[in-house]
Amino acid sequence: MPRILKQVAQLLARPPALPHASSVVSTLTGLHRPSSQRLTPLPFALAFQSSSLLTPSFVGRSSALLQLNQVRWGSRGTEYQPSQRVRKRRHGFLARKKSQHGPKILARRRAKGRKFLSH
Repeated sequence: MPRILKQVAQLLARPPALPHASSVVSTLTGLHRPSSQRLTPLPFALAFQSSSLLTPSFVGRSSALLQLNQVRWGSRGTEYQPSQRVRKRRHGFLARKKSQHGPKILARRRAKGRKFLSH
């Protein structure tokens, strides 16, 4: 099992606290200001720059969580678990005979002179 960094383990043990939805809405709409000081709504990107979502603690945590999902050079090779039964059922002679286009596959392989028509 691969080792998990201490910081990542801490993030997984304690997910970041997101701001309450009402505070984000009030930030976007300007409802926290008196009506005399209410401004026109900011564009979406600018509104989130001024909100509490981009505090340094949240940004660091979110980038660490995004890195968990993006593994570029991870080890592979665990997908294929061979089974004779599954191989015969999927690619065997009887499976070719039963399927709609299976006889065409067998005929093409006979015409080419294959020693083995199927598994």
